[in-house]
Amino acid sequence: MVKVLKYLLVMAVVLVAISIWSVNVTYAQQSYPTFTVEDAFPWNYVLLTPWPAPWWNPYASGNLIGWAGTYMPLAEFDDSTGQWWPVLAENWTIFPDNHTVIIYLRRGLYWFNGSATIPFTAWDVYAEFYIGVKAFDWFYPYLMPQNVDKDLIVINNYTISIHFDHWTATGWVWPLIEWIITPWPVWEKVVNELKTMNASQAWTFGQKNISEMVVPYWGLSPYYVTQVSPSEIWIQLEPEYFNGKPLLATWDEILPFHTWQYFPKIGIYIGLSGGVTQLLTLAVKSKDFYIPSWFSTPPDYAVFNKSGYTYYTMPDISIVGFNLPLYYPFTIPQVRQAFLYIINRTEAALAFGPSWVNVPVYINVPAPAPNVLAGFWLTFPEDIRAMVVNFTQPNWTKAAQLLESAGLYYKNGQWYLPNGTPLTLNVYASSTSLLFWILDDQEAAVQVSKFGIKTTFYTLEPGIWSQLWPCGLSKMGATADWLYAGAPKGGVNTAWIYYDIAQYAAGGVYESGFCANFTGSTVTPFAYPIVQNNQVVGWYCKPLTTNFHIPNNTVITCVNSTFGYINLTNWENAITAAEPGSGAYYDLVKAYFAWFEYWVPGVEIAEGDFGAVFPKNMIDPMWAYDCMPYTNPKYTAAAYSLLYNWGIGWGWDGFNPQFNVQLFMGAFAPPGVMPALAQAIVNGSLWTNPELYKWAVFIGLPTPDPELQACVASYFHTTYTPVTTTTTTTTTTTTTTTTATTTAVSTVTSTATVTSTITTTAVSTTTAVSTVTVTKPVISTALVIGIVVVVIVIAAVVAVIALRRR
Repeated sequence: MVKVLKYLLVMAVVLVAISIWSVNVTYAQQSYPTFTVEDAFPWNYVLLTPWPAPWWNPYASGNLIGWAGTYMPLAEFDDSTGQWWPVLAENWTIFPDNHTVIIYLRRGLYWFNGSATIPFTAWDVYAEFYIGVKAFDWFYPYLMPQNVDKDLIVINNYTISIHFDHWTATGWVWPLIEWIITPWPVWEKVVNELKTMNASQAWTFGQKNISEMVVPYWGLSPYYVTQVSPSEIWIQLEPEYFNGKPLLATWDEILPFHTWQYFPKIGIYIGLSGGVTQLLTLAVKSKDFYIPSWFSTPPDYAVFNKSGYTYYTMPDISIVGFNLPLYYPFTIPQVRQAFLYIINRTEAALAFGPSWVNVPVYINVPAPAPNVLAGFWLTFPEDIRAMVVNFTQPNWTKAAQLLESAGLYYKNGQWYLPNGTPLTLNVYASSTSLLFWILDDQEAAVQVSKFGIKTTFYTLEPGIWSQLWPCGLSKMGATADWLYAGAPKGGVNTAWIYYDIAQYAAGGVYESGFCANFTGSTVTPFAYPIVQNNQVVGWYCKPLTTNFHIPNNTVITCVNSTFGYINLTNWENAITAAEPGSGAYYDLVKAYFAWFEYWVPGVEIAEGDFGAVFPKNMIDPMWAYDCMPYTNPKYTAAAYSLLYNWGIGWGWDGFNPQFNVQLFMGAFAPPGVMPALAQAIVNGSLWTNPELYKWAVFIGLPTPDPELQACVASYFHTTYTPVTTTTTTTTTTTTTTTTATTTAVSTVTSTATVTSTITTTAVSTTTAVSTVTVTKPVISTALVIGIVVVVIVIAAVVAVIALRRR
């Protein structure tokens, strides 16, 4: 999938003629301390068209669903631990032989819009998946539009069966972590219309009709939307009960360590056309901003610190670097390998800032680096870790030997090809890349030039960049990009979600691997490294085939004992089909690591640290940050579960990353308040209470830990009860034969109060940092019915999710 990733490429134009929409409900003031906060990412900038608009239509481009975040998944997957937590679903049963998953939904959940409720049932899930699959090709190739009528079956109001046309060990995950956004009474007519159409007709109907529908707002989460304005979406905590129906009371049970009671009203800032600068100014002025991800330089953090804020930083895990092109002499593996020894990663990372904002990465494989997150690195088997070289120091002698072995020679400060042509390199980056991407790669380019390979760094406008990606840039030069294909989060057995879309997870890998066409298919030269004392002393080849139901099981073909080819298409099909943790799975991970070492799809340089910024007088998660340091392997998974907003959820999948750690996981609470999770750690019930122990396993604290108890107790100036034994829990899944019956839920009609107001125009200007900027004429569009056409937000995460759904 993605990950995003998490990096958003923003093209901001004009924001105009936006409506204000609001609904209101009041309920009793709670007795605990509460705060109103504003949440924002530095890149938040979204189009709001005048009301009425398809704001709450999940199939419409430019909807507000992801920004509002008032929706929940069927289940949540913790990328850091590889564990599941049921949310809308209470349980599920997987039948691999029948390519089927049966999902059992919770009772007692309700859609809420501030003035009315609708019961949540299996028909809501059916509507979303039916429309998504038949009209928009969601979850392709796992589900096919022509088969959706037989693939989706509502067994009863709280049970739904999904049959997969294409089955893999992990493909069933995607529907399970999907937000559910479609109340059946709103979408029933659309489903019935689609049932009369073939797949082609449904696709046309989706593009021309469904995607333009204006539907009423209904939320399905602990919060609901109360107001939308040009700058913010305001959400409010649901009442415990509404007209006798449990609302928040049910969510209280689903997420036992929530802290949302302290933050009943949240403003989600969406009008940040000025990016980092504007957000910093607003935060300093308002003093109530919570910023989940802040990539910036130390001076910005200093401003926060003087303005009533504090922060912590954590490695973002995704790696910046540049890939290498596919023309001669870069078709020779030794030439590509030489670049691993040329670049001083420590100096390149310092181009952006010190190690607490930008961490050098010394390995060149798709795994959390051992110098950054040992806790995740140590989950990889020892035989895989042992073949990975740490390029802690540059080695220009070794680089020269590799180039000379490929027939190149050095003269008067310049490297030459055998025919006497100087070896040069162009490095290209999008002008919308994050600043630390550009600065790190610029410094790396300077180092390569000093080595004797003249290197020029270019930035390209987004329009040019998008035309050249994915394979055009490989014909021009190197590409400064996010290089992390595979495992951006968690350990070896939690990486498989992202392995599913390895070719899409990083442009650098796509350019240097999946765009290579050496023998008419997606193959590149390959060998396994022989590593001794952190040095590659030789290479070997052994064939790798699998036994899965995929088009071709041949992954590695050997020409001789030291050289062969890897078919990356077959590898991707195989890693998707392999069961995580199986022998075949580890063999495929080892082959992928070897490919990174031998073919060098890209030179990994650094991982940027993100900072979570929060007002000192409102939020204090530092007890978790101090007592569960991510640098300690024992706590890495828990730290990323509780504090890293992308550790759980990924864009549209799972919990909304803007709110998950702040509201759902249990670490965030007002200063001086001991959150329930901290209490459970101190008194030991996190490990002795069978129900709470499930949460301990989910977040990565399965073992009783007196050291952790002592630290948390000290932070809150209290005593603790040492615990050394665990109350284990057993989960039993019973499968029965059920006669399928179809029962429709009753239609609920409600009307939300809507107030429309015309607002002013805001214009933004973006300045990119570059060495050489390449531009082209841009044709601007005019007015449509007197309203200036607005926006555009391009999110890397959303692009990846779109690929997954398609």
